[in-house]
Amino acid sequence: MTSDDNTTPLPTPDDQTPENQTPEQKDRWTRKRIGLVALAAVGGLAIVAAIVIASVYSFSRPAGGPVPDALKPAATQLPRPTDSADSAPSTSTPSDAPKGSPATASPAKKGEMDARFGGVVAQTAEVKQDVKTPSGLTANVVFVESYTATATRPGEVSGPAVKVTLRLTNGTGGAFPLSTATVNAYYGSSATPAAPVAGDSAAKPFTGSLQPGASATAVYVFTVPADDDKAVTVTLSDQAGAQLVVFQ
Repeated sequence: MTSDDNTTPLPTPDDQTPENQTPEQKDRWTRKRIGLVALAAVGGLAIVAAIVIASVYSFSRPAGGPVPDALKPAATQLPRPTDSADSAPSTSTPSDAPKGSPATASPAKKGEMDARFGGVVAQTAEVKQDVKTPSGLTANVVFVESYTATATRPGEVSGPAVKVTLRLTNGTGGAFPLSTATVNAYYGSSATPAAPVAGDSAAKPFTGSLQPGASATAVYVFTVPADDDKAVTVTLSDQAGAQLVVFQ
């Protein structure tokens, strides 16, 4: 007998039917069927999940383009500042109005406080006009001249200035201490205070005592820009705390 005679014959389909199977074969066949059913169920679930995901994606996807990346900022159509500045027509035009002389500050009315000058205004007058002070003196601003100051004291500034010449006449009937008189100057429409240059050689302030009927002349130098030397306001207080006489 050859080796072919010892070969175990393959089972026929009839041998694989439940009726022809041993208990072990039946058990294996049952487990295979359960595995096949489970595999089919998993595959079905995977197909359903894929369909749901595809549906959600198709509904959430904006028409005409891909879904934007939330981590990347979306491009905007807002114009850049330079774009609006370049595209907007210019509305400013150069001024053709002629530049006149700078205006002087208008003082407050008589009896009113003028914070710019630091006191109540007693009288207003023009340069070279006589006016009575609260103490009864007659005051007159004789000249307001353009000048170039020479500073000699700390804090003073050399350069464009004005020289103010002021005269006082005593009509009170008694001696008057001129050292109590205070003279200040301001320039421009905003009444900018002018810094005194008391160390200049031309500066000669009021000093001493003025006898009845006598007159005294003093000179004060103030730093004023050259463009404003025609717009100067001079204030005089003949005593400490007295109301002001304003000259323009």
